[in-house]
Amino acid sequence: MSLQPRKPDQAFTIVELIVAFAVLTLVIIFVTRLFNTATAITTIGNKRMDADAQARQLLDRMAIDFWQMVKRSDIDYYLKSPGNAQTGNDQIAFFTQVTGYYPSTGSQSPISLVSYRVNSINTAAAFNKLERMGKGLVWNGVSPSNVPIVFLPLTINTNWPSATNAVAEPDYEVLGPQVFRLEYFYLLKNGNVSDTPWETSAGHTSVSGMQDVAAIAASIAVIDPKSKILLSAAQISTLAGEMNDFVPSMRPGELLTQWQSVLDGTTGMPRSSISSIRLYERLFPLAATK
Repeated sequence: MSLQPRKPDQAFTIVELIVAFAVLTLVIIFVTRLFNTATAITTIGNKRMDADAQARQLLDRMAIDFWQMVKRSDIDYYLKSPGNAQTGNDQIAFFTQVTGYYPSTGSQSPISLVSYRVNSINTAAAFNKLERMGKGLVWNGVSPSNVPIVFLPLTINTNWPSATNAVAEPDYEVLGPQVFRLEYFYLLKNGNVSDTPWETSAGHTSVSGMQDVAAIAASIAVIDPKSKILLSAAQISTLAGEMNDFVPSMRPGELLTQWQSVLDGTTGMPRSSISSIRLYERLFPLAATK
């Protein structure tokens, strides 16, 4: 019987196995990093889309309300002015020709009272959220309990305190649950931006039917729901309080620039949440008086 020669061993060597495992580890790390990066980019994109959608809904609603604002010299407006300087979040109330939420009884008029505010009642479910009141008004004399549109010297504040103050009111609805900062100012017909809704240089001393205002500009700060979870209500209030009020000396866009500087310098809060806050500003032209 002849002896067969022994075949050489075909198994991998230890060195080959080490190299293979090293390459596989590098591939896994590379793929993991790509996946994490893609996830982070997708998360950031989703957060921005959430904030953009929230802002768009709110600003579009405001555009309709402002465009149909009732402009008469014999009715009241609750506006920021030298006699009503508003620090922090602003509040505004006015009569407008939009459909509101009407009482169950009484003949409906085509006029509603609209008010915008960021709720500052810390015990309310809507705390730190932007609310809109759309109170449909009835015709004069048709109801002994429901207040119709009022004319000067009667004021909005006297008849609807919740439209001008931090008072609980069931007629408010949360329109911007992620909007925690609201500031507005005026573009006058002379081309100046102002926190006074009339031209003092023309000798005017009252709003008088918005005769001097060409447009109202609104600035808002929005935080998406996922980022908001990481912040307490007190922290959100602190952020809103640190964001500057508008002053007439500001150049176009400067208010949002200052707000962003505040956010960039904020410490003691989750950076991921602060960096997700989005700022928006829109100019709302007012319809010309017929």
